[in-house]
Amino acid sequence: MNNNNNLDEVLSRNSVKPSKGHGSKIRWVIIGIIGLVILILLGIGGNYLHQRSDFTAKDVNSSKTIEIKVPRGANADAIGQQLEAAGVIKYASAFKNYVDLNNVNNLNAGYFTLSPKMSIQTIVKHLQQPGALTPNGNDLQPGFVLMREGENAAQFAHNVAKQTKFSAKDWLATLNDQAYLQKLAKQYPDLLGSAINAPTRYKLEGYLYPATYDVRAAKTPEQITTQMVAKTNQVLQPYFAEIKKQKLTVQQILTLASLVEREAVTPHDRGTVAGVFLNRIDDKITLGSDVSVKYALNTNKTNLSIADTKVDSPYNLYKYQGFGPGPFNSPSLSSILAVLHPIDRDKKYLFFIANLKTGKVYFTQTIQEHDALNAKLVEQNNNTK
Repeated sequence: MNNNNNLDEVLSRNSVKPSKGHGSKIRWVIIGIIGLVILILLGIGGNYLHQRSDFTAKDVNSSKTIEIKVPRGANADAIGQQLEAAGVIKYASAFKNYVDLNNVNNLNAGYFTLSPKMSIQTIVKHLQQPGALTPNGNDLQPGFVLMREGENAAQFAHNVAKQTKFSAKDWLATLNDQAYLQKLAKQYPDLLGSAINAPTRYKLEGYLYPATYDVRAAKTPEQITTQMVAKTNQVLQPYFAEIKKQKLTVQQILTLASLVEREAVTPHDRGTVAGVFLNRIDDKITLGSDVSVKYALNTNKTNLSIADTKVDSPYNLYKYQGFGPGPFNSPSLSSILAVLHPIDRDKKYLFFIANLKTGKVYFTQTIQEHDALNAKLVEQNNNTK
């Protein structure tokens, strides 16, 4: 027992006792660390807010010009990232924020020559103008016209007026000229048999194949139209028998293809979107495509209102069942083949939705799944602004 007591005494004498102020020092260190973290977070947050609100030029003294190609269907987020990566603007987030704050919904595709000395406001104004059709800021030479994939007749008419001696009005008139159309129908019966008597805005909408045309020798606007219809007939010639076998008309195929053209980008997505439309037609459900409403309203605005989707037009496929009167634009062969060979019809998809930030398209079978997915995407996109 005595030995144990001695040992306890020795240990007691040699043990380290905390000084009176040791605990308080630790507390102050912890408080200091927390304060530093708060300052860092405030700095990061402040920097983020600054970036989103900095609409000034990247370099007001720059003499450099940079050509940007804005792809068709690119949204403000994608364009902003492209501009930042190319060195035109400081922050992609500022571009996106400016577009959102100012309700800009008419940014165009094409080639644009921009500069780091431009403010975001100036850049947006440039992008609201039609982009050049070819690189290096040059449009096509006079006498050549380009019908772009997904472009409609009214849009293309401006190219005709710009590149030829014919006015947009005179060229558009050829698309409904009954005497001229009857001659074309006799020349291309397989192609135009279902188009001539359809109650469409323009009888030849959708039958003007997207391509570049040399029309320098054209003496009348009809000769331009004939060249374009002949190209469509050439492209579709191998598929006329298949269209008949599927018990669909060329008009129906081109109408669905024109919707697919604007609703999807990749061949796989186009095939699945085509399957969704065909499933909805079989189930007697309206196609509910924004593309149809925009055509009905003659608008290119990005976001449609509830009132827009209720417009009383045969082209409004929110309101009316079936294919609609006819094509909404000039579809590519890729979209036409997607309708002829749809994908995943056996999965019974009836809905699709695209993430506007990533471009990914999601497919669902029920309205409940669709609404839940839509809510989830909205939340995700709002949290990543």
